[in-house]
Amino acid sequence: MKALRFDRSVPRFAAARIMSRMRPGSGAAFGPLHLDEIDEPALPGPEWVRLRPRLAGICGSDLATVEGRSSRYFEPIVSFPFTLGHEVVADTADDRRVVLEPVLGCVTRAISPVCDACRAGNLGRCERITFGCLGAGLQTGFCADTGGGWSTSMVAHPSQIHDVTDQLSDDDAVMVEPTACALHAALSPGTLDGAVVALIGTGTLGLLTISALSTFNTPTHLIAAAKHPEQQAAARLLGATQVVQPDEIVRAVRRTTGTLAIGDGSDTPRPFALS
Repeated sequence: MKALRFDRSVPRFAAARIMSRMRPGSGAAFGPLHLDEIDEPALPGPEWVRLRPRLAGICGSDLATVEGRSSRYFEPIVSFPFTLGHEVVADTADDRRVVLEPVLGCVTRAISPVCDACRAGNLGRCERITFGCLGAGLQTGFCADTGGGWSTSMVAHPSQIHDVTDQLSDDDAVMVEPTACALHAALSPGTLDGAVVALIGTGTLGLLTISALSTFNTPTHLIAAAKHPEQQAAARLLGATQVVQPDEIVRAVRRTTGTLAIGDGSDTPRPFALS
């Protein structure tokens, strides 16, 4: 099978980081990502299934990894070499079309009893992502044992796969995972009636979050920080009530809320959240 795999190579990772700073978008050509002809990943357990990816998304975390912009702080929670791709629509051996829920929690790792986070349904906070029947990895696409969507074959636990309705095209289905993340972000705070919400970043996930907020929650004012003209236009179309450049976000929030409590008195944006 063919797979785009990422090896542990500090020199090549450093080269990707340098080149991506010198010429944005060029880092991957110098980094540890390469196309390999390899054996299909083994099934980690009898209940696991093999998937044939139809389409896999390119997440911001994937781009940061291949361009050397991700932090090496994450190395302990991945296993090398890993095949990227966690936003996946695929076929099973019995020809079901499915999408992948990529988090590798206690159930996928055959750990019993499950940790408190998994018991509560917060799989993204699983406390045992380096244990069990799999190598380290927060999710598929960063675990050597599961493979990933940037390949012609990968494996998944039944708890990770969800059937796709015929009404969804592959292009739509591959957006299910990031859309689910956006919905979680929009709904987790509870009602936002009367609230001012500031959203920093309008990439795919940011735009999906704007859409989710304007559809399923109703903040009075939704301020989006968007760098590029096409992002600015999309943010307005999807429901942002105000769109500003990233370096204007603090001033925009101050004007809207009538407060000077945010930041340190300078015009330098700092991380903050409003509820």
